[in-house]
Order: sequence, then C-alpha cells, then structure tokens
Amino acid sequence: MNNKETAAYLRKWVKTAHGHFAWPTDGCGYDQHIKFVCHRNENWNLNISWKQFILDYAYMLEKDRE
Repeated sequence: MNNKETAAYLRKWVKTAHGHFAWPTDGCGYDQHIKFVCHRNENWNLNISWKQFILDYAYMLEKDRE
C-alpha cells in the first residue's frame, strides 16, 4: 500500500473493534507496518489516546510529512 491507501485504511480501522494484540497496520503490508512501528516508538506518549495517535499518523501519511 502507498501512504494515501494506508491513511484511508487507518481511518477505517479506528472505527471498528479489534483484538487486544491487533496492530492498525496489520493489513497494510510489511513496509507500512514497520514505518508505523518506528513512528510509534519515536513519537507516542501517554498524553494522547491510541486512536488519536493513529488518526494523526494517517494525516501525516496523507500529507507526506513523515
């Protein structure tokens, strides 16, 4: 998936229920998954909800500001 496809997928993902160990990028391919994990490791803190973090990341992907 490219960045815009992944952003759309993530926006849909946050609207549905998932298992405890599910990753938002499970269906996006290896490269997008690793990109998300690296971004999470560098940027996520507990002051923001996981859902909002995912939506912010989707916005960044769509704007190619990573």
